[in-house]
Amino acid sequence: MASAALASARRVAPTLALRARAAASSRLSRRRVCATPRAHDVKADSAMSEANVDPEIERFREHQANAAKLPFADECRTLVELGRYAVLSTFGREHGGEYPAGSIVGFASDDRGRPIFTLSTMSGHTGDLAANGKCALTVTAPGFTGAADARVTLTGEITPVTDPEEAKAAREAYLAKHPDAFWCDFGDFSWHRMDAVAGARLVGGFARAGAVSGEEYFAGAPDPVAGFSGPIAGHMNADHADSIVAMTKHFVGLTVEEAKIASIDALGMNLAVKRDGETFKIRLPFEPGPATDRKAVKDAMVGMTKTAMKAAAGEKAEKETAQTE
Repeated sequence: MASAALASARRVAPTLALRARAAASSRLSRRRVCATPRAHDVKADSAMSEANVDPEIERFREHQANAAKLPFADECRTLVELGRYAVLSTFGREHGGEYPAGSIVGFASDDRGRPIFTLSTMSGHTGDLAANGKCALTVTAPGFTGAADARVTLTGEITPVTDPEEAKAAREAYLAKHPDAFWCDFGDFSWHRMDAVAGARLVGGFARAGAVSGEEYFAGAPDPVAGFSGPIAGHMNADHADSIVAMTKHFVGLTVEEAKIASIDALGMNLAVKRDGETFKIRLPFEPGPATDRKAVKDAMVGMTKTAMKAAAGEKAEKETAQTE
């Protein structure tokens, strides 16, 4: 009996930890929003406008304010974990080291969230880093297309990896992410890593932005299900679009013409919805709570779909009955 209780506790612990981090992040986010009272200038009748007093929109805004979201630090770590290429901004030597220069670089990350690079002496950014290792790395979400999609910028310092064992580990991590990078063993390439992270600036899309310290970044953790978000979202969008619309109506309380899953994490889904000709992103948390593995995500979606479709069928029947009376 004791062993069964221990096993149960181990299964529950990640979920409880995720909920605790999410709750703490939500409280911090609300404080940051209050401290920075700025908003985009949008039309008054927009679903995103505070001036829109439509009862459905007001309930929607309240739902979104309390919807479970990944803590900022976890979202930063997740974007870095999933990323393969990024913009590396260094202090360009050709301008006396006074102006930033951007380069597209491949990278991986280790289990602590430190970005890893294999850099050639022939590349300008390698010389820039040798002169001044302070830099910024901007990573975008998989499938990034524009301002509504997530991105994170790490500010820190990149230095060479000199320890042979650490260089070996860096090579393994990089090749796991870039299996065709045979050139990493060329003589002009060497391993580098961003060991020092001063902070991370996250933009999760419209109406979601924040920053974490380096210490908070390293204390975060990559999301356990974001890595297979793409296949699940693709299947749902292709075969169950009506179910996503129904879930949006039932669980979020928002009537939309179209809804697609943009991404999935352990706490829920980010949806791209269309309403009255306006396209925007919303948050749909999992019911009844976090899903920390692929099976749990499937179970949550099946359960939510059944509930939402049943409710939609009931509403349709009520309307048809009312029309015949």
